[in-house]
Amino acid sequence: MLNHLSIYRQPPQVSSKRRWSDLNRTVIATALGALMLSGCAADGPPERPGLGASSDLPIHSSEPRDFVASAAYWGGIYEQDPENAEAAAKYARGLRHLGSLQQALMVLQRAVQHHPNDAALLSEYGKALTTSGKPDQASALLAKAASLDPSDWTILSAAGVAFDEMGEHAKAKEKYAAALHLAPNHPTVLTNLGLSYALSGDLVTAETVLRRAISNPAAGVHARQNLALVLGLKGDFEEAERLARADLPPSLATSNISYLRSLLAQPALWQQMEALDAPIAEPTMMP
Repeated sequence: MLNHLSIYRQPPQVSSKRRWSDLNRTVIATALGALMLSGCAADGPPERPGLGASSDLPIHSSEPRDFVASAAYWGGIYEQDPENAEAAAKYARGLRHLGSLQQALMVLQRAVQHHPNDAALLSEYGKALTTSGKPDQASALLAKAASLDPSDWTILSAAGVAFDEMGEHAKAKEKYAAALHLAPNHPTVLTNLGLSYALSGDLVTAETVLRRAISNPAAGVHARQNLALVLGLKGDFEEAERLARADLPPSLATSNISYLRSLLAQPALWQQMEALDAPIAEPTMMP
């Protein structure tokens, strides 16, 4: 009787670096969710992704806008003229920031069919796709948009967000560097760059970049709260709470920093991080 050998195939191996990135994203997402629980209201929903398809992911920076008024104004123009590219892009942007992502995607999909080479439309479509959890599709659209309008730093910054969403932090940083070349020291780009460093595990550089961002009077709540998060992750809870209090009621800021402390003290979290340093087992042949 023959002894049969079965080869148990494991799923494609994921590098330790990528696994660290995924775990780091989870930690930062959870912690930032605590810090931003009530802070987002000041600037409206984040310009996402921010990293991510859902509201519990880290927040890349956006500039304050009255998105309700914008959506109402441009929505009226769009209803009268659905083929108006500017109206479609700005209406969709308002919808995205108000959380009506699926409606925004529908508007953009239709508009891009009529205007396949409109950089503003492609850029907004890319941002919406990133927010919906499709950064790979977004990246292609943003690359085309950048080729059509190479002077628009917002497209490059959005491309960086998409790469961060995919865990491609080195490529993301290249996009942020290109955006900063066009818009030196812009707090939005610096905030996104700082978060990118945090997501890749470089908290020291993340802190440096985010401090540059908040030194600009135009920096918004997201820059300060991302810095508060990074400081908390580094163990500087006193300054983290001070920054959190800049945008949140004192009691809520204290509560959120206490939550961050408890999150970082969980043994299970550190066990996962230690596991990332363990060698990946080779496929095993078993009888």
